[in-house]
Amino acid sequence: MNSFSFKREFSGALSAAIITLPMAVAYGVTAFDSLGPAFRPQAALIGLNAAIFGGFLAALCGGTPAQISGPKAPLTLILTFVVGTLSAEAGIPQGLPGREMIIVGLASACVLIGGVSQLLFGSLKIGNVVKYVPHPVVAGFMNGIAILLIWNQLNPLLGFERGIFPANAFFGFTPSNGFSLLIGLSTVIAVFLSRRYAKRIPSLLSGLLAGSAVYTLLTLFSVFSDRYAIPSVGELRATIPLPTAYLALFNYNLANIPLSVYSKLVVYGVVLGMVGSMESLMSSVAIDNLSGKRHDSNRELLGQGAGNMAASFFGALFSAGSIPRSSANYLAGARSKMSGAACSVLILVIFLTLAPLIGKIPLAVFAGIIISVGLNLFDRSTFRFFRSLFKTVTARKEVASSLLVNLSVAAITVSVNLITAVLIGVGISTIYSMVKMSTSVLRREYSARRVSSKRVRQAQQSRYLREHGRKILVFELQGPIFFGSADRLAMLIEKKTAAAVYCILDMKRVNEIDTTGANILVRLHRVMDRQNKRLLISHLIGNPFLWGFLEATGAAGAIPKENFFEDTDAALEWAEDHVLAEFSSEEDRRNYPLEETDLLLGFGSHELENFRRELDRLEFRKGEELIREGEKNRDLYILTRGSVSVKINLPASNRKKRLFTFSAGVVFGEMALLDGNPRSAQVVAEEDSEVYRLSYDRFGVLCRENSGVAVKLLQNIAVVLSHRLRVRSEEVRMLEDG
Repeated sequence: MNSFSFKREFSGALSAAIITLPMAVAYGVTAFDSLGPAFRPQAALIGLNAAIFGGFLAALCGGTPAQISGPKAPLTLILTFVVGTLSAEAGIPQGLPGREMIIVGLASACVLIGGVSQLLFGSLKIGNVVKYVPHPVVAGFMNGIAILLIWNQLNPLLGFERGIFPANAFFGFTPSNGFSLLIGLSTVIAVFLSRRYAKRIPSLLSGLLAGSAVYTLLTLFSVFSDRYAIPSVGELRATIPLPTAYLALFNYNLANIPLSVYSKLVVYGVVLGMVGSMESLMSSVAIDNLSGKRHDSNRELLGQGAGNMAASFFGALFSAGSIPRSSANYLAGARSKMSGAACSVLILVIFLTLAPLIGKIPLAVFAGIIISVGLNLFDRSTFRFFRSLFKTVTARKEVASSLLVNLSVAAITVSVNLITAVLIGVGISTIYSMVKMSTSVLRREYSARRVSSKRVRQAQQSRYLREHGRKILVFELQGPIFFGSADRLAMLIEKKTAAAVYCILDMKRVNEIDTTGANILVRLHRVMDRQNKRLLISHLIGNPFLWGFLEATGAAGAIPKENFFEDTDAALEWAEDHVLAEFSSEEDRRNYPLEETDLLLGFGSHELENFRRELDRLEFRKGEELIREGEKNRDLYILTRGSVSVKINLPASNRKKRLFTFSAGVVFGEMALLDGNPRSAQVVAEEDSEVYRLSYDRFGVLCRENSGVAVKLLQNIAVVLSHRLRVRSEEVRMLEDG
């Protein structure tokens, strides 16, 4: 089904063309409504040119196969404001010969600027920026667009000329207004019925045919008289489109127009580029969901920019990718860029063939089509939020904040203008992101009472660490540490470490640090250093991007190198060693008398002497292997000096992973002694170490000849294993529940 098929590509292109053509005409008439009824045929042609030329180049040069581009509702409203502003400009006076084409030329320049903006967006590779616009902003913008679309179509829906509605809707209502309303409502109803009951037929085509049929029936039954004429597009001739949009500007002194107008055109153009890019990329994502493939966002923007720049020479209407049209194209079988180009060619052929008939379609039909589009534009999640606001309790604050942003953007769109709504929406997006990031930097915090390092220590040392574990605090951070979050984080840490001596910043999930964030780390270090405390930082040395930035800012040099650790476990172990220094000297921790080890607690002197005779004393150099993973001996080991690490092989990555490090006073190897299975891990000396080994054979002798000692030994092994299990269970509970 993925191979090229001319039949499927043509079928998809035809389906998309049938949907695009009436919308292109309707949007063209809407955008240039301020130029009066006489300009409607030319306005319809401009809308078609945008779909023909803009859609053709966008398809061939874009990055989304099966994408269909053409005029869109939000972009049409922006251009409606542009044309309205130019129509009211005193520098282009009423009655000026060629006035309409001067306005078209200036509006086309605005479209050209929008196309150039899209080219820049694609060239700078910021095609994924749409992903960072919060949904409440987009939803509010679309809700506002929907309201404006419907409001602006009430005049043609009721057959009023521009500027008459709403006052005369109540005082000047005539039969012709009723007939227009009937035609328009028939169109809207047919669109929605088709979506529900005749999904194989394009809904907009159903609306166009239904509205035209009602108009034709009323005409056949002579309901209309000259007095009650229904407004239509006008006399539309089949002519080959020519790139004449800018010609009128060469014959007019543009200095008559204030600079403020040109600055507005630039702003409107950039906004067209931004909104058009967002519309196109959302449509691209929708096609990805259907096809299971990924589009090229930056190439898509380059194609859209090229299409809009080319279309500007044929008139002023901005194009973008359309979800309904692209979906119809794909579902009809199209899979390649050729379908988008073929769609534009088919629109041109249909126009050249049926231009006179298109011109006779009542404006009420096009108004009904645009109203149905507007009704479909309303964001469904807004209504769900309204319902859930009164039902939910736990997420009411989040729902209310989303609704506030949504409704604020919608209100600005309706009451002020689209440009202000876009600018404020971008501002809200920035603030929204900053607030979200500033409140989510701290992922979790815990003390060494609840989570210890992978170094397994003698019972007395473990108890001491649990009692004094609050001296060590670990803060897991996430996301970016930047100007919007760093200072708040610093104040939080300074407050929480008032009773702590060692503060560990786990930076494993931090993806970015700016200059402010780097300076905050230095400040935290200096504040804690003055208080005889230590700031320890993990997971930065192994991150070349973040570590390189800290070196560039000087922060890496301002904090001692020994304060940085490869991982949080190493930092925890270092802090634990320093806390234990208050309990015992380093030499005491490195050497532990055999009789004081956990395994021999409760042994009498006679029992201890009997047990000692069964042991072999062994010494190992640093790096020497004590136990090999997979070997079948069942010996038990007691570590009395130095430290050893337990490691397992990771065959897929061809490396070893440390599970634990045992300190002096700890027993290991007990699993094989008890269950008889092969060794599950390797044990290697981390430093010069001393161990006492109880071989499995000697353990058997002990069980036969001195069962009392054997029972105490097994009881102590059970206590050791139980303690380790409890400690790890508590850590898992804290980490999973945090």
